[in-house]
Amino acid sequence: MLIPHDTTILVVDGGHVQVLRNRGTDAAPELELLHEQAMKNPPSRAMATDAPGRSFGSAVPTRSAYADADYHQRREDRFGQEALQAVASLGRQGRPLILIAPPRMLGVLRSDLDPTMQGHILAEIAKDFAQRHATDILKLLRSHQI
Repeated sequence: MLIPHDTTILVVDGGHVQVLRNRGTDAAPELELLHEQAMKNPPSRAMATDAPGRSFGSAVPTRSAYADADYHQRREDRFGQEALQAVASLGRQGRPLILIAPPRMLGVLRSDLDPTMQGHILAEIAKDFAQRHATDILKLLRSHQI
């Protein structure tokens, strides 16, 4: 895959984000790290303080429990959305964008994409590479077929 000059690459998972830029040429890319951030995310059991609620049937005397809220997953999703906003705030809108994230996170990012940014996406790669070095990310991009 050719990576155009000045393309922004957002590599994110639920707890780590890297924003890279191709400062090289299309054929010989050089990835420069613009922003990196990590988040500590405790498990849901450490964040929840109460048991799930109960619902009562109106016609029959049965009860059932509501599903547990997954606070851990909510924080991961919010982290991905904030990473996408960080790309927009860096003034990178209008430039080509490549998204690399695990499949579930990629779905969260798609739903939160600004329509103006959506037209600039060159590729969406469903891989968990957020904690990898830039050379590994570059190898992945070179081997990716559009």
